[in-house]
Amino acid sequence: MSAPVALVALALALALAACQPDDGAGSAGAPGEDQGPEIEAAAGDLPTDVRSVPEPLPGGEPGDLVALAARSTPEVPADARAWDVLYLSEGIDGRPTAVSGVVYAPAGTAPGEGRPVVSWGHGTVGLADDCAPSRVGVLVPGLARLLDAGHVVVATDYEGLGTPGPHPYLVGVSAGRSVLDAARAAGRIEGAGAGHRVVVAGHSQGGHAALFAGQLASGYAPELELLGVVGSAPAAELSTLLRSAVPITPAFGLMASAVYAYGSVYDDLHLADALTPAALERIEVVEQRCLEGVTDAFSDQAPSAWLVANPVDLDAWERRIEENEPGSAAVSAPVLVVQGANDFIVLGSSTRTAIERLCAGGNTVDYREYPGAVHGDILARAGPEVLAWVAERVAGGDARSTCGG
Repeated sequence: MSAPVALVALALALALAACQPDDGAGSAGAPGEDQGPEIEAAAGDLPTDVRSVPEPLPGGEPGDLVALAARSTPEVPADARAWDVLYLSEGIDGRPTAVSGVVYAPAGTAPGEGRPVVSWGHGTVGLADDCAPSRVGVLVPGLARLLDAGHVVVATDYEGLGTPGPHPYLVGVSAGRSVLDAARAAGRIEGAGAGHRVVVAGHSQGGHAALFAGQLASGYAPELELLGVVGSAPAAELSTLLRSAVPITPAFGLMASAVYAYGSVYDDLHLADALTPAALERIEVVEQRCLEGVTDAFSDQAPSAWLVANPVDLDAWERRIEENEPGSAAVSAPVLVVQGANDFIVLGSSTRTAIERLCAGGNTVDYREYPGAVHGDILARAGPEVLAWVAERVAGGDARSTCGG
């Protein structure tokens, strides 16, 4: 593909980057639309207002429920049940925080050992609370088929997205904890039947989250039996992604979101070191609009007008970026990574570099690249193979590795 054609493809892909991948298995709808009789949420006396975070938070352990409400929206299959949840997690600052999300479960009685859990991490939607998938509509690729297979499916919004505080966008420890604690929260819901066996999966930002969840699981959530980790076009090589985003005006919304998030959660990073005064004047748009709106807000000038320096060229920023690239610790389960060969948001070359690092760490990694696939359709292309791989992990089959192949 020629450079001009690649740039056009990138611009078109970025215009769709706020959308989560769709494999045709489910659709999202406006929360509150009626889809049948209300489901009994759970035993006990939990609040049902999942949009209001109590202050102070109730005591408890990560995964404990803060609030729970039955969910009846169009993405919930007719023969399944779902709940909006507010659950405890450990925040980026080490203190308890509340995270929102959604839990889906098949109807009927669960087996004695409990149902396997698939914990899903969504792709980039933005940092504003109104962009949280549980508010605007959740889309988990393959949801109906996962439920038909007898799995509980959980979808976190991540720390600070839909709840108070900054959203630590592309901060691995925060995202990994949110994904793992969502699986824990499912186990607290009577009627869901969730067990302790878990597969974590995600796309783009969510692929990054899933890989970090894999690294954290054995130490952070040892009671969970992690069966597998799936990363779809994972945002794993952050330094490459940030550097490739700078020359292209339509990509600056992603850059602005990442810079703002890191500057918000790390005391040693200062926005003025990376952003010009003109960028600082409008950077709070990141907290007000979803990704497409942020991109629009910075589209009237070239990226050079917004940057003093690329963060990857600043020592303090570079160190923080590198610590948020997965692969520095072992992943405690087999890993599947799927990547589109024509992806101009998460480049195949950057994903292959991440795979090399994961393989060098002794992990079992199955890497599959799909010719012609782009960022938004990789899960549609890879979906059947991903579902088959998940089924193999749940069944206890041996996982193949392409490392060294």
